[in-house]
Amino acid sequence: MNLPSAAAPTHFPRILFIHDYRPEARALMDLLRQLLLGYPTEKLHWWYCRETPLYEQPDLRAASLHGCCLPEKLVPHQRWTEPKSLILENFWAPRAARHLERTIAAVQPDVIWLLLFGWTIPVVERTRFPKGARVHASLCDMPDTNGMKRVIGAPRCQRFLATAIRILTQAESCSGGGHGMVAEISRLAQRKDGLVVHSGFEPHHLAALENAPADSTDAGTIRIAYVGTIISEKDFLAMLAALKKVRAQLPQKVVLEFFGGRNYRSRAWFEPDWMTEHGMFTDEGLVAALRRCAWGVVVMDSCGEDLQYSRFSFPNKVGTCLSAGVPVLGFGHPTSSLAHIMQAHRLGRFTPATASADLENFWLESLRLPSPRTLFRDDILRCAQTEFNAAEMRAKLWQLWGVK
Repeated sequence: MNLPSAAAPTHFPRILFIHDYRPEARALMDLLRQLLLGYPTEKLHWWYCRETPLYEQPDLRAASLHGCCLPEKLVPHQRWTEPKSLILENFWAPRAARHLERTIAAVQPDVIWLLLFGWTIPVVERTRFPKGARVHASLCDMPDTNGMKRVIGAPRCQRFLATAIRILTQAESCSGGGHGMVAEISRLAQRKDGLVVHSGFEPHHLAALENAPADSTDAGTIRIAYVGTIISEKDFLAMLAALKKVRAQLPQKVVLEFFGGRNYRSRAWFEPDWMTEHGMFTDEGLVAALRRCAWGVVVMDSCGEDLQYSRFSFPNKVGTCLSAGVPVLGFGHPTSSLAHIMQAHRLGRFTPATASADLENFWLESLRLPSPRTLFRDDILRCAQTEFNAAEMRAKLWQLWGVK
């Protein structure tokens, strides 16, 4: 068990976590598992409002699960989004709020942790919390990204954002998924105590990187890792087209490896002669598999078409790659959270380029660098002690909850 400090805590408050999905859902962020690593199972309870057919066997467990799931037929996707949204907002959300109130009464938590996103927001808005309830609110993604606007409409997204900010203002404590998000919370909610939380290095990851030998990746093969969801399809395909062109100009074999079980092998762009997709790993299994790779790739919106996402949402795949000692090749807008972290710390190479020729040059220059894991190792270690120290972030968060 990894504890957030050398002295093991003896008091853990009972937590009720409010989130879209159950802890074993594949849609659950790796970040949540990391932030709760080592927390006593019997002290953790879970309320959720979405079902998914994709489940796994996670390390994270909860003492009790309480679901009030919205009907899948009513989930807004592509058709009838406005009528469905009206039904959910005006009929399902009040019913779910009453269910959440009963859950709070049954669990009697010491801390209620809210992850504010999507349909959880109108549920929380309608929930009558007990007087004096300790509420911690987290915001990792803005509710008014382009994707959300397409699904539920811009006016509703603006209402959800205003509601989220009001909840953040009233909460006893709050956190955001990166420096950009916490700065925006500070501006909108007028509070200066927001805690930055994102994925990072565990103590044994730091020790492994400190003691790692010189770059031991296969000299004849350049393995490039892509972890998790494709954030911006258009930018991803532009990056991929440029990589495909430069492969023939390199003496080594280039392999693009996908991690996260998203079934990318079924996509039209997937080429099995130089791409491979892995199934699901445990958190530690993923880090071990990534250590075979020379680079990790993170692609965000390079044209600034969805700045509400790219400026304020931090791609946790950055921390996942770095925790395996894998430097990052970043593609994104100059104002993105990815650009900011890579300008502040030498974690790999970043480009805001969108033109094909510039992307190809970036790939050639990057892939011709010898031993990139060794080249960026010391800089990644320095950054890990500050920006990506998972144990330190977890300790600060637990202290807010009253862990002693």
